[in-house]
Amino acid sequence: MMKKWLTVVAVICVGAVSATAHHWDDFGANVTKNNIRAFTKDIGGLIGAGTYTTGRILGWGGFQIGPRAGMIFKMSKGHGDTEAERNHTALGDRNDVGSVYSPWLQADIGMPFRIDGFIRASSFQGLTIAGGGLRWGITRPSELPGAFQPMLVVSAHSATAKDFSASHYNASLVLSMKYKYFVPYIGGGVDYTTVNVSNGIGVQGADLRGSREHAATARATVGANFKLPSYLDLSLAANYAHYGLGAEASLSLRF
Repeated sequence: MMKKWLTVVAVICVGAVSATAHHWDDFGANVTKNNIRAFTKDIGGLIGAGTYTTGRILGWGGFQIGPRAGMIFKMSKGHGDTEAERNHTALGDRNDVGSVYSPWLQADIGMPFRIDGFIRASSFQGLTIAGGGLRWGITRPSELPGAFQPMLVVSAHSATAKDFSASHYNASLVLSMKYKYFVPYIGGGVDYTTVNVSNGIGVQGADLRGSREHAATARATVGANFKLPSYLDLSLAANYAHYGLGAEASLSLRF
């Protein structure tokens, strides 16, 4: 049974990587002053997704590891005098780019004082992300059905690509409800992101070479964490941020 579920985990990882033909290397040829701010908000929302898929803290001695993925269904519009200009994102035409994905591997550990620590990393189609954070259970968790638990989450990440780098910080408040086989949760927070533009970008973004763009944007998430056989957890969630609707998922081993 364990081998069967590990195979499922591997399939999810491969599926997330192969689901799109999009490349972050397109940034250098498409970024302009009209779309850099929208891009900064979008990548911040993408990086910040999936930091609380458990819905509540693991508890002292708990451990969890597995693949996760976040997705933007369509990048947000930029500025411009025409619809074509507004649809021209920092990665190309908004309709041609389509959905943007980011899979990663995350490990979580339960610590004393109702604190969880987590680290995660991703390298996907030219974008490398590394970071982690802490989750703190505001109240003591209860195993009683219907028991609520509020939780604070903070995280920080760095990202690098061919023509840009980024730093990301997030703080979120989460509320979950405990049931025997699943935990529904709702959360909201703010992503603060800085994008540093390299000096090697294309001519149309020449005025942005070596510049920085800062942006803060709110993000809301609704999801559920399901307990599966063989110590597995499946989490599915929808989120809403500056880019509109997005999604996140994880399948992890939990002890």
